[in-house]
Amino acid sequence: MIGGSGFIGTRLREALAAAGIRAHCFSRQRPFAQGGRLHRAVLRSGTVFYVAGSVTPARAERDPRLVAQDYWNLQLLLWGLRGTAHRPLVVLAGSGGTVYDPAVAPPYREDAPTRPVSAYGVAKLRQERALAAAGWTTPVVLRLANVYGPGQRARPGYGVIPHWVRAVREREALTVIGRSRRDYVHVDDVCAAMLAVHRRAASLRASPGVTTLNIGSGEPTSPAELHHHLERAAGRRLAVRREPARSFDHPDVWLDVRAARAVLGWTPRTGLAEGLRDVLAAAEPVRTPS
Repeated sequence: MIGGSGFIGTRLREALAAAGIRAHCFSRQRPFAQGGRLHRAVLRSGTVFYVAGSVTPARAERDPRLVAQDYWNLQLLLWGLRGTAHRPLVVLAGSGGTVYDPAVAPPYREDAPTRPVSAYGVAKLRQERALAAAGWTTPVVLRLANVYGPGQRARPGYGVIPHWVRAVREREALTVIGRSRRDYVHVDDVCAAMLAVHRRAASLRASPGVTTLNIGSGEPTSPAELHHHLERAAGRRLAVRREPARSFDHPDVWLDVRAARAVLGWTPRTGLAEGLRDVLAAAEPVRTPS
């Protein structure tokens, strides 16, 4: 696994261990390549999960250098796998929330037109195309909806749920940006989809080209609905502070996930209300001055 110390990677590592699947995990602290050569554990792997990334949608708009670095890290992996005899399964964590054409009405199927309107979406689609061009691999792209869950840190400009949970814990107003509806998927459901990919490696290797699957709840949630669910999970009223939508924000986005059900036998299991209760229960309590 590349990106094993991040939010999704940490949870995936736990899920793999619980399933009895041995995994080698690589991160910034343990690079998957040295001097342009892949670690031998990567070269021997039948499945490589690529869940690494340095940029958020907001940061991608202002730091093209980091966007380029993410791309070349993926290319380093793909080039290093060239020449392996077993066509390793490479599973890329893509972005279902940013790559589709906003002129097309959701829910988005995998064959919907792509036309990202943000630097982040452009970068994620470019990664998909790099993987598709690596014909010596078995490429799988999982276009993820807005992933949330316990352990997710509030990063600037990214992930409304961790920011709102932090605001709840600190008894601050929730910042509501725009009014667009989004598709929220629990990280455990994402990990279940990734495990299903690994278990179906043989059938996926027999499929020509790239296997692209949407992984989400399949349902739209407005900011007002998300606010309502979080109020119920918190057990109290939560004040809000409204801000206009950002220029790079996609309009309404939710995903059609029926293909994942057909190909992987996967369906999302964790409803938003239950998931938010999990997140609040796992959140660190606010530290008060002694």
